[in-house]
Amino acid sequence: MTAATTTPPDIVPGRSRTGWLLIGAAVAGAVFGVLAYRQHHDWPFWMVDFDVYRLGADTVLHGGALYDVTTGGGLPFTYSPIAALLFVPVLVVPAAVWAGLEILFLELAVWLTLGAVGVTRTGPRAAATVVLTFGALFGSPVDSDLSLGQINLLLMFVVLVDLLRGEGRRWQGVGLGVVAAFKLVPLIFVVYLACTGRLRSARTALGTFLLCVAVGFAVLPGDSVRYWFGAGFSPERVGTPESPFNQSLRGVVARLTRSAATINPVWVVVAVVVGVAGLGAAILLHRNGRRLRGILVCALTACLVSPVSWEHHWVWTIPVVILLGTLAVRERSVGWAVVAVAAAAAYGLRLLDWFVPEFGPALLDLDAGPQLAAACFALSGMALIVVLTVTGRRTDVAGAL
Repeated sequence: MTAATTTPPDIVPGRSRTGWLLIGAAVAGAVFGVLAYRQHHDWPFWMVDFDVYRLGADTVLHGGALYDVTTGGGLPFTYSPIAALLFVPVLVVPAAVWAGLEILFLELAVWLTLGAVGVTRTGPRAAATVVLTFGALFGSPVDSDLSLGQINLLLMFVVLVDLLRGEGRRWQGVGLGVVAAFKLVPLIFVVYLACTGRLRSARTALGTFLLCVAVGFAVLPGDSVRYWFGAGFSPERVGTPESPFNQSLRGVVARLTRSAATINPVWVVVAVVVGVAGLGAAILLHRNGRRLRGILVCALTACLVSPVSWEHHWVWTIPVVILLGTLAVRERSVGWAVVAVAAAAAYGLRLLDWFVPEFGPALLDLDAGPQLAAACFALSGMALIVVLTVTGRRTDVAGAL
């Protein structure tokens, strides 16, 4: 029997129990949402990204050039035309409610991850979901996602459903295609599907993505031309590459080379090398039966090679920490426990708030402390890829994990 066939099943409760679980998750999401609102609602940047989604939706409904309008805070709409169409329902969703919904998506993502690591008994799985979700609220990626009103927890949940629950099903790839239509970076998962032999799912994902693009051209032709042939690939629209908040390889290279250039040759080379190596590692892990590891290594690689990866883009570290913690418990390993705690600290602690409390104009002149803090996510991400890949070749690591 191969490792792939010994992957613990993701047991689905009966309908009545599922209903109660969803009600419980919604209640927990509402409670946690209230806590998030009370903590952040008086912050100057509370829900500024959520206002961008509303801006796009309002522009679609009432007319105007989608990529010329800005919010009251001066932020432009940076997503695709189809995203603006799909954002229309958020016009009637209060900001605090959106925070609660994002927490619900986090709970569902944690639930799926626990199933993938073999926690299948409903009671312990539900209790662990609540505890882990509550703990994740205090981490930098989730905290940033909630306070800014972002959508990364939703996107992560959709990708996990597609890749974990969609295996072998005709609809696998649909969720990935829609997510990629929002943000182009998830297209790396389409390549991952193709290179791991799931060609039908890869075609479905690519076809769904192209269909979403086509719908955008049909409904918003002018905006679609501007986005796909210019605005969508303009780094200036999403922030300066050298910002300490940009914790992708591009941000690290920009700060180390003290260059604010849109295209930095050093970054291009580094991103290509890391991208190929990370994708290759994910493919190898999948072929070795380490399905969850493959997905997470692919996600970490996407965060690294993306031109811009803000703190909230790294919400993928939540399932990574769950995987590491599971390995520590099952193997009773101090080593895995240390790795899990180190990963949780690297992404959970707000190092930028400690080292860079205020941002002046000289973002390229950061001292050693801020440089390390701003590179912490990227360096930790590369280290995790190496650890998960190297240990994934062993046969004594917690079954198929």
